[in-house]
Amino acid sequence: MSASLTNSSLASSSSERRGIAHVSAAAPFEWLRHGVEDFRQIPLLSLLYGFLFAGFCAAVYLASSNSPGFTTGFLTGLVVLGPFLAAGLYAASRDLERGETPSISGSLRLLIQRRTYLALFSVLLALVMTAWIRVSALLFALKFSTLSPSMEAYTNMLSSGEGWIALSYFFGIGFLLVAAVFVISAVSVPLILDRDTDFITAMQKSYRAVTSNPGAMIVWAAIIAALTMIGIATAFVGLVVIFPVLGYATWHSYRALVR
Repeated sequence: MSASLTNSSLASSSSERRGIAHVSAAAPFEWLRHGVEDFRQIPLLSLLYGFLFAGFCAAVYLASSNSPGFTTGFLTGLVVLGPFLAAGLYAASRDLERGETPSISGSLRLLIQRRTYLALFSVLLALVMTAWIRVSALLFALKFSTLSPSMEAYTNMLSSGEGWIALSYFFGIGFLLVAAVFVISAVSVPLILDRDTDFITAMQKSYRAVTSNPGAMIVWAAIIAALTMIGIATAFVGLVVIFPVLGYATWHSYRALVR
């Protein structure tokens, strides 16, 4: 009986792993190329999504500009919510792949059909983002003994050893958080949209996709981080194009990784 159970478990594990493809470290550049191609096919719809996301980022920045600590936390948190905010872009790439004409109404219909698991996954991401904003604010509050330090206080951190230690804690915790979210969300939302998979299974599949392709996913994460930083550095203007391209590319990463 024990041997039977063991063999059954191994067969199940093997079956699960067969659902994940192995890709080369250069594959993310191919996904990005496909993302650019999708953008070119539907430029107006793409720019609409890009303007909405860039406008949202700008609004968050302006609303929290008097508190740089919260601003940094919010902008980092947007990276956490990015996989969910790009859901409409995944739907558009899905339509293009099927030879259909993408539209906002079509994307909304698909999102409504998948609303249960998408909502649960979005709640999880929102909780992670909220926790990160609170933790980042607490880190700086412990350093400055206030929840609203001035911009001058932040710049002065660069001239002291203690300031650099505080910044290293901030970026270290932020990196671990974003890395964890990336692992569970790399293909989760596209998978939920495409197959109406429950969000727990989607996160498990995402974890297997990332851990089975460490080289490619490290390159992919670096590309996302670099392009996002460029978008923010251009006063969010670059995000008008970068956000939809990354969204489409993420769909193609899902199609390449999940069989």
